Amino acid sequence: MKTLRKFTLVLALYVALAISGSLSFYLHQFFSIGNAANLLVPVSMMLIALFDDTNNKEVWLALGAGIVSDIYFFGIIGIYAISLPTISWLLQKSARFLPEVFWAKVLAVLIASVLIEVYTWLILNMTGLSSIGILKLVQSILPTLCWVFIFVCATYKLWWNLVLNYPFMVNLDNYR
Repeated sequence: MKTLRKFTLVLALYVALAISGSLSFYLHQFFSIGNAANLLVPVSMMLIALFDDTNNKEVWLALGAGIVSDIYFFGIIGIYAISLPTISWLLQKSARFLPEVFWAKVLAVLIASVLIEVYTWLILNMTGLSSIGILKLVQSILPTLCWVFIFVCATYKLWWNLVLNYPFMVNLDNYR
């Protein structure tokens, strides 16, 4: 049971991945308004990075979550496998300078979501998997930010409790 406690965040991210896929399937008409992106898994990983800024093993968690998300959403490895660890590392470094308030974390997640959205657009256009114009990208940022804000507000306490009680690959018995 102690071993399973170390991997609770992994299981929670897997559930978030399944919920994200279900949201994309059942709420696609809402996501298609303004071409918004469903960033539930990246938002979850960003919140984990902001809450536990001292655990460097979470960058490896972000890499694993990125690879699984790439296979699940895109069918190719590289978009989230690069962006999630990079954004998680940047958020961990910047979390040390941010105030410990809800709005500071929301602002950091919103900025990081724009970076992920632009990076995804850039990679998909460079590889020829899509040919979306820059005007469509700019038009999709505001609806995506609205969904990101909803996801952050809905899952903020959940990820805070999970990171606090079940940090990734940390044995809490050493501290009790």
